[in-house]
Amino acid sequence: MSELLFPLDARKVEWTSEVDQSWTVNEQTSASGKRRAISSQTLPAWEFSLSFPLLSAEEKDTLLAFCTRVKGSLIPFYYKDAESYKATKLTLPKNTDGTYQLVANMHGQQEPVYYVDQLHVYVDGTEQDATAYTVDRGAIKFSTAPASTAVVTASYEWYWKVCFADSKLKVSQIFQDLFSIDVDLKVVR
Repeated sequence: MSELLFPLDARKVEWTSEVDQSWTVNEQTSASGKRRAISSQTLPAWEFSLSFPLLSAEEKDTLLAFCTRVKGSLIPFYYKDAESYKATKLTLPKNTDGTYQLVANMHGQQEPVYYVDQLHVYVDGTEQDATAYTVDRGAIKFSTAPASTAVVTASYEWYWKVCFADSKLKVSQIFQDLFSIDVDLKVVR
């Protein structure tokens, strides 16, 4: 099955679009004032709030059809953000099974990514032919494993695995054949 990709170009969003990071923290304070806190999250929650101020009727219909296809917030899909989407010769962490994980570097926080395009893989600085490896859910597996001391880097454009934060999509008509839509997308893993 081909991957579901968000159908609108993220570069069409207005400048006021937002990216939110959050952590769920459970906290208790004892009678003496001692604080205890814990989080069960190993990675932050991310949410993109996007505003598309000027969409054609065709773009609006494309987005509504896509929302129907993913049944609102039910089915995850992939979204390439206008700002946070590119890695250039990023050193990849090695997984315990010997594969190398593609990651997004968000403000110093590395997140695993599961779908990329324009992928170029390098072992010790030498670009590898695309036939030398396979990619499965963001993990690169080499036909012939690199030496254990090899440095594996890659350049690529990544997509966030997201779903609509709400199962409702509201469209505003601002002129004949001109529409605006606000959507919230939350990262799912």
